[in-house]
Amino acid sequence: MDTTLFNLLLSLITVVIALGGGYLISFLKHKIGSENINSYYKMAKQVVMAIEQANPQLTGVDKKDLALKKLVQLSNNKISEEQADILIEAAIYDIKKLLSSN
Repeated sequence: MDTTLFNLLLSLITVVIALGGGYLISFLKHKIGSENINSYYKMAKQVVMAIEQANPQLTGVDKKDLALKKLVQLSNNKISEEQADILIEAAIYDIKKLLSSN
């Protein structure tokens, strides 16, 4: 019974994250502009991978804070920390998905 409940909750969380992620990306496209969202998203993926490579001793929260600051800095403060947070979370999700498929 416990594993069934756990699997059900895990499935529910996955659906919520997928729907929420889609909504957040569409919100950002409207807010930032679709031509810039792709470049900022690619930048977020590069920042996440670089921080993971260069700072493996940091905890997840510290890595995320560093990535937020770096992404806002690289964008010349054209995106807010909240927008950077959404882009970094999306980049982390994609990277984890890529790694789990291999």
